[in-house]
Amino acid sequence: MKIKLSAVFLAAFAVASIAGCKRDGKHGPVIAKVGNDSITADEFKKRLDETSPFLRARYNTIERKKEFLESLIRNELLAQEAERQGLDKSPAVREQVKRAMIQELKKFYDAHLDDFVKPERARVYHILVAAKDAKDKAQAKKKAEALLKDINERTRKGEVNAFQAVAQKDSQDPTSAPMGGDLRFVSKDELTKSYSAELANAAFDLKNPGDVAGPIETPAGAELVKLQVKTPTVNRSFEESKEGIRGRMARERRSKDYDDFVKKLRDNGNVSIDEGELAKVVPSEPASPSMSVVPRGMPSAAPASVKIGGK
Repeated sequence: MKIKLSAVFLAAFAVASIAGCKRDGKHGPVIAKVGNDSITADEFKKRLDETSPFLRARYNTIERKKEFLESLIRNELLAQEAERQGLDKSPAVREQVKRAMIQELKKFYDAHLDDFVKPERARVYHILVAAKDAKDKAQAKKKAEALLKDINERTRKGEVNAFQAVAQKDSQDPTSAPMGGDLRFVSKDELTKSYSAELANAAFDLKNPGDVAGPIETPAGAELVKLQVKTPTVNRSFEESKEGIRGRMARERRSKDYDDFVKKLRDNGNVSIDEGELAKVVPSEPASPSMSVVPRGMPSAAPASVKIGGK
């Protein structure tokens, strides 16, 4: 028996429902009733805390909390419909659904690998004193040393963007000089290819924002480089990313047919919300900013084509 991928997402709600949070039981005040089931404050907070810190910070008003709760209600309605259609009953069906889901999620992960695996990046500024030969390079180094001394003196006197000002005036890189030497965010490999390994090594050896290195002898001459900020390596495995991918794929597949289907479930689902209890739920404070591309734990939606009533 083959399962159409158009039905996979609906069936997956039943699979996830049995394998996931329902198995843990319900705790805390009820904030929403969905048919004969309910969503509790503890369950809501747990799902909210599973999102990225960046997204979590958005859900600090009752309107935003209701938006998130509606996603959970939608998921519950879809899970109930999947169960009604019997998609959760057969172990063989459930296993086939699970395999089909994993295959499709993995295919998406592989096709969008750059979203999940990113090298360390840095925003850097540089100053080039150009040189053509060994004699020129000796002079270029002296000039770069003088420019660095000027930058340090101006910085000591309180000039915040001394490096950028000197770069704009004295750098001989025609591309970056007008922008104060700004090379924008680059990876080490990108900087190596665009400029030189020497410049890239020096830039990525810098540890703290505002640090300056140089003069650096490069094929182009003598250079100074300043670190503005670094972003760490992002290396999210498929296992870490699959829940976020599930939500992203589902959102991309939404259509009017699906929206109409969910609306019908909502209208017939005997749904009620306790806004008083909802307002009391406070998301956990983020520990640090997240670099995730694909938010984890965001409530997922079903695909565009779901058959009503299992027909």
